[in-house]
Amino acid sequence: MTRTSKKLFSRLLIFCFVILLTACSARVADLTLVSTKNIDLTDTKLDANKGARYKGEDCKFMLFSLIPLGFPNIETAIDRALEAGNGNIMVDQVTEISAYWVVVGTMQCISAEGTVLNTQSK
Repeated sequence: MTRTSKKLFSRLLIFCFVILLTACSARVADLTLVSTKNIDLTDTKLDANKGARYKGEDCKFMLFSLIPLGFPNIETAIDRALEAGNGNIMVDQVTEISAYWVVVGTMQCISAEGTVLNTQSK
């Protein structure tokens, strides 16, 4: 191997390594009130100061970045956040989609983060 080809090979290797470490994330939605449960809000009192912020995430793998082994679901991400906070409604919710490379494909994730509350009757 000549010196020029060694340099080219090392630069190509570094480029590939940098590409594999990149990720992408985008904010998709900011929702004031969200739930995946059936809730009667006609006689409900909500106090956002009583809740804590929780995050739920749903991730799926895409083999060779071409073959999906499932699709991430926003409802699953919200349900996981509600279960973590032991609540049934989320306020000030933020949804993000992210993707990052792994050796043989791409991991795609949807996350939902917000203040989890339990509805209380007056």
